[in-house]
Amino acid sequence: MTACKISNKISNAILLALASFALCAAAPARAEPQVPRLDVTPTCRPMEKNNALQLDEKRCRESENAAREQLVREWGNFPAADRTECTTAATMGGTASYVELITCLEMKRHVTELSKRSAEESTPPAGGRRKR
Repeated sequence: MTACKISNKISNAILLALASFALCAAAPARAEPQVPRLDVTPTCRPMEKNNALQLDEKRCRESENAAREQLVREWGNFPAADRTECTTAATMGGTASYVELITCLEMKRHVTELSKRSAEESTPPAGGRRKR
């Protein structure tokens, strides 16, 4: 074989290896769950034109955006079943709210933690009776 043919084969092998590496690097090993996109416009829109019931739309949107940012950071830490259930609850009735969504998820997390703590406290120590 000539030097040119060997060089071309090596170049092709390098290109193939680089292409394979690029494909592997581009494909994520596991897709992270994503926070759902909610339309909070109806939630933050004032219900009536009555001044006594006026909602501060700007403050509402700021609260919703802050809740969404927190959800983006913590979304993968919540169980999938809780994410599904709370998303359904936070979008019922034609309105949607990130504040409601994160509140639901945090409440579920706290209930789970309290249940575990209660179960641990009610389990007698191994090899003995519980203290009274």
